[in-house]
Amino acid sequence: MKLGTPSTRSSPGDNPKLVRGCPCYKEFGVEKVCLNNDDVLPINSISVDPGFFGQTNSIDDLAAFNSDNPSMCYLLIYLDEESGHTFCVSQGQELLINSKAVSTTEIQAALQFVLASEKASDGIVCSSCLYKYLMTLGETFEDLLSEGERAELISGYVKEFTTEMAIYLSGASSIGSEPENLEIINSRISELVKLRGECARLIQSLRDRNAETSLLKLVDAYRTLFRLEAVFLFQVVTLRESADQNVSVDLIRFMVEMAERVLYAIDEIRESTIRILEKDHMPADLKEFLNRHAEIRKSTEARFTDLIRILGEIETRSTQKGL
Repeated sequence: MKLGTPSTRSSPGDNPKLVRGCPCYKEFGVEKVCLNNDDVLPINSISVDPGFFGQTNSIDDLAAFNSDNPSMCYLLIYLDEESGHTFCVSQGQELLINSKAVSTTEIQAALQFVLASEKASDGIVCSSCLYKYLMTLGETFEDLLSEGERAELISGYVKEFTTEMAIYLSGASSIGSEPENLEIINSRISELVKLRGECARLIQSLRDRNAETSLLKLVDAYRTLFRLEAVFLFQVVTLRESADQNVSVDLIRFMVEMAERVLYAIDEIRESTIRILEKDHMPADLKEFLNRHAEIRKSTEARFTDLIRILGEIETRSTQKGL
């Protein structure tokens, strides 16, 4: 696993956890620093697998592994569920941000959020995401940012997350420059328009052969799926090109509703396909069409499921905070 990528190791009993990644870890250029206890301490970080520490039932079990070097960072934190506090494993210190303790419950919530939304290539990204979650969506630190600052951070995250999702929906394997990203997304939108046309032709062909209504509805469900994905991608492009920096709660809600409609269409496709296959009367051209899109549909379902989870939480928290 790469440096600082959030992961957890659960132990028996009270199930305390070791987490690879730390919200107090920051990198400025080539300099790595620790911001714990509102300090700025230059550090040297190393990647230590949580399994190295074996059975850990309390913070005391980790005392023997504390570093004698105050600038050494394992990029590991310990969630002590008994006290509800979070500790730095390398130094044995409690995590404090703006003199406030970092609670285990908020780290756990941040982890669920980050692991669902980020495909980090290193610990810096994931650790920064943990910090951003605590600052923007957590409750303990909600008074540290103004409404404008929080709205700006949330908007930036929504734009980055939806852009990343759009890129992977478009079949790309990595994120490129802004012009490259927009070109990839726009290319996928054009492809979806063509796929809708293919669906229309297939529907007409099935009608000409007096095919059962269930077959027509199946292809039409795919046409709906392609349309909804295109609408989502177009919205992402609009977000990237918009001069308005902040993303409104209404827009987030719209994207969540769009994702829910995508999942509804996918459910309809799955159920219809199963019923038709049971009757064993699927035309060859329809079978070829379904085989061609089956794996992509599964990937699309997984990504829109994550989108509902992530943007749904952002919408809820933003509404609570009156953004």
